[in-house]
Amino acid sequence: MSEQLFANGRIAVMSTRMLGADKFARLADCATLSEALHVLNEVSYGAGTTVTNPNDYEKVIRAELDIVMKDIKELCCNANALRYLLCKYDYLNAKVLMKGKYMRLDVRDNCFEQATYSPETMRDCFNNDDYSLFGKTMAEACDGIDAEYANGNRSPQVIDRLLDRACFEDMRRFAKRSHSRLITGLCRLEIDSANLLLIDRLKKADYDEEKLKDWTVEGGSVNAQTLSALWQGKITANDLTEQARKIFLSSDAEKELDAQRQALIKAYADPLTVQPALEYFFKKVAETELVRRLLVDIKNGVDKDKIKDNLK
Repeated sequence: MSEQLFANGRIAVMSTRMLGADKFARLADCATLSEALHVLNEVSYGAGTTVTNPNDYEKVIRAELDIVMKDIKELCCNANALRYLLCKYDYLNAKVLMKGKYMRLDVRDNCFEQATYSPETMRDCFNNDDYSLFGKTMAEACDGIDAEYANGNRSPQVIDRLLDRACFEDMRRFAKRSHSRLITGLCRLEIDSANLLLIDRLKKADYDEEKLKDWTVEGGSVNAQTLSALWQGKITANDLTEQARKIFLSSDAEKELDAQRQALIKAYADPLTVQPALEYFFKKVAETELVRRLLVDIKNGVDKDKIKDNLK
């Protein structure tokens, strides 16, 4: 407990160094990506990572997220809570590397350096069809991808579907092992959001309900029967819980998810637990997403007033 208390003291100081409204206002006033990246470099965003081509701004964002992950490894004293936080980035790396494997491209530079596993190790093992170092769940998913590709089903969606399912399975396991109601609650929220957003996304792509069943993951508070009833129109959003309804109907689901995540974290506020570490981590993740959105808007020539509205 004393170790986590000391870490939480560091977090309180680090939180004061996040990008404030003044920095975002400066970014919103930038006319070009180059100008915006210069502003970020001035405040050492991404440890001062620079790019030759401003369109490669994702490298700067990845660098900042790597810093966040490096910090959280020191600040989160619950090992399973830490694995829960890093799980998403382990599987994002796995997706990139499996796609690179089948495209015969070296895509290691598109990976997060501070996830659980070294991108170089993952790349070399994946290219040799050896997944034994990465846990049973990920290994089985990668074996499944190899089998699908060998049978001629070589769609990148196969990689996304099998690794997404495995990711949530690992997240549920780490959340349970953390013995933290906060983390299990966060996990259910993530799963509910992923499942609810599937309905609109798959319908827009003109898929049938079987595709929904293929992509739905277990462990949320909105069960498969409810999702099916929503798909078929037997129930409406009004029949969902308030939290699920807001996500399902939101025009900006990621923003709504983050708002609900932060509300849940605040509800479990306790300076003697890992709660401050989780709050800091997700605030930094939300900050990087806001930076990304702002850079995309600048790149696309969005009106300055609209950009500023999007920051609210």
